[in-house]
Amino acid sequence: MLLGLMGDPRWPAPAETLADARNFLERLRDRQVLVAPHTDVDGLSSGVLALRALRAMGARPSVQLPGKGEHAHSPPFQQRLRRVGADALMVLDMGSRAGPILPELPTLIVDHHPSTEFPEGALVLSGYGHEPIAPTSVLTYALVSPMIIPGPLEWLAVMGAVADLGADAPLPYLKDALRRAGRKAVTEAVALLNAARRSSRFAAPLALDVLMKAGSAADIAEGRVSGVDALRDCRLEVQREVARCAKTPPRFTGNVALLLFSSGAQIHPLVAVRWAQRLPEHIVIAANTGYLPGRVNFALRSRLPQDLIAFLKGLGLPPLEGEFANGHARATGGSLPAREFLLFAEALGFRGLRTEEVERRGVAPG
Repeated sequence: MLLGLMGDPRWPAPAETLADARNFLERLRDRQVLVAPHTDVDGLSSGVLALRALRAMGARPSVQLPGKGEHAHSPPFQQRLRRVGADALMVLDMGSRAGPILPELPTLIVDHHPSTEFPEGALVLSGYGHEPIAPTSVLTYALVSPMIIPGPLEWLAVMGAVADLGADAPLPYLKDALRRAGRKAVTEAVALLNAARRSSRFAAPLALDVLMKAGSAADIAEGRVSGVDALRDCRLEVQREVARCAKTPPRFTGNVALLLFSSGAQIHPLVAVRWAQRLPEHIVIAANTGYLPGRVNFALRSRLPQDLIAFLKGLGLPPLEGEFANGHARATGGSLPAREFLLFAEALGFRGLRTEEVERRGVAPG
C-alpha cells in the first residue's frame, strides 16, 4: 500500500475535502498557477509534487519561495507573488492563519498545522484533526495521485513525512514506504536539504532545484544530481554553528532556560532541541539575535508534556509586533524586534536584560 493512498475516507483528510481540492486543480488546465511552498523538506517535497501534477494535467505552473524569515503572510513575499500575474495560487505548508494572502486570486491551501483560522475565501485542505496528522507532503501526494503515476513519486511524500515527524512516525504504511525509498538515503537527503534553508546563505532555491532534478532520495544522498556538493557545504556550516552556539551558558528562571547567542544561520531550533535533552524538566528557549537584522528569532522546545503555544499565549502579553506562538504545540517560537523580545523576556521572569544583549553580534559562521 502506497503512503497516504490507503483508501480510508477519513485519512489523511476527509474524502470530500480531497475531492473539492482536486476539482479546484482540474479547473486550472491551461491556466498559469503559482505554487508557493514552505522551504523546509515537507514544504519543498509538496511543491515538487504539485508542480509535477499541474504540468501533467496541462496547467502552466511556476514556483516562488519565501525568502529568509518570510512566509505566506509577509508583505514582501506577497508583493513578489503578485508580480507574477498568475491565474491561481497554491500555498503549501504555510497557510494556517487568518489574514489574506492574495485575495484577488483563487487560492488552495494545503497544510497540517494546528489552526481553525485560514485566509478568508481560500479553499483549505488540512490534515489537522485527522489523526495521525499527516504532513503536507503526504496530503499533497494523496491530492495529486489521480493526476500522476503515484508509485515513482512516493519517495517525495516519504521525505516530507520523515523530515517533519521522524522515521518512526506512526503513519500508516510509512515503514513500508520508507523501506522502498531507502531509510538511509532518505535520512541523509533530508539532512542535506534542510541544511540549505538553515545555512546563513539561505540556499532553499538550491534545495528545490536538487529535489526537482532527483528521481529518488538516493540520487541526493549519493550526489548523483548537481548541487549536492553545495548542500554538503551548507550542512558543514550549520554543524559548526550549532556546536558553537550550543556552548552558550543558559540563564534560568523557574523551569525556563534561556540561551542568547548570535548566528546568521537558522540554528536556534537545533540548539533548543539539544538543550531540551540536557534539561528534561525545563522549557528551553534558544534565542538568536543574528539571524535577521533588528530581530530576535527564538525557538521553544521541551521534553515536558506541555503545549508550548499555550504556554506562550498564557504569558498575558499585549499584541506583539512580529511572529509569536505559531507552529506546533511541541515546536513553536517567534521572531520579534529587540524591544519586543525584551518585553517577552521580562514576562518570562528574565528581568534586567539590556538592549545590547539582544543585538546582532559575531555572526560570521565558525
